[in-house]
Amino acid sequence: MNPAIKFSFLFSVTILLASCSSAAANTPTVSVAPTTAPTETATTASPSGITLTYGDNAQVELVIPTGRHVYIDIWNTSFLTKQPSADDVLLTTHMHPDHYDSAFAGSFPGQKIIMAMGDVRLPDVKVTTIASAHLPTDPISADAATDYIFVIETGGLRIVHFGDIGQEKLTDEQLATIGKVDLAVTQFSNSFSDMNAANRKGFNLMDQVKPRLIIPTHSDKSTIEIAIGLWTGYYSESRTVAIAPERLTEATAILILGDPGLVSAYAKIYNLKVWS
Repeated sequence: MNPAIKFSFLFSVTILLASCSSAAANTPTVSVAPTTAPTETATTASPSGITLTYGDNAQVELVIPTGRHVYIDIWNTSFLTKQPSADDVLLTTHMHPDHYDSAFAGSFPGQKIIMAMGDVRLPDVKVTTIASAHLPTDPISADAATDYIFVIETGGLRIVHFGDIGQEKLTDEQLATIGKVDLAVTQFSNSFSDMNAANRKGFNLMDQVKPRLIIPTHSDKSTIEIAIGLWTGYYSESRTVAIAPERLTEATAILILGDPGLVSAYAKIYNLKVWS
């Protein structure tokens, strides 16, 4: 296939998928309280980083140094590297179908926080939940927030998953709890959060926290182009990458993951560096 035609096709498919995802996202949400604590492991994690697998939208699976898995916003189980055990953790920022699989969540054998306030305190991982808003007009209520931020501390990293945050800016209270961020998993383009390249809302939020590394979730060509103009750009055609504290710099960088064809196209257009 002619490269230009192939590239055009990839972007057309991406836009179509994003439209379908946004349409599916406009469904009611229900709060579910966190479960009781799972079996704890005796080993404390050393500060040696994590392995992260990205499954499109905001789905990520973290493998921490002790081997425990932390699953976040799981909507497509075909991307999982293993089936969960009682020692694993599930976090869900909100229950739109592009972030939540009810069958997977219902049968999850470990500790889970499903669109609710709750904390995880284990020897090798600590999770703190922060109420946030999916739309800028949504009230930020601990009992009935429309989005939740998760701060995950493990492997010598402070990882913050923002879900589909749509706030104009983070509050002082949110910022105090978030603290210094090593890795931010966040969106830049989502009509259901009133976030796009024109209002640059996702970039304004990242300016507040200044993470060392960003993995974009909902995004498009316009927002990726802005991001590459602001931060050093990396890519991996593999959905699974290793992230260690010593690999990160104080200056913010962005790591683009996802569909290998689309990632490869971005890499060529913007001359991205290979993540290694």
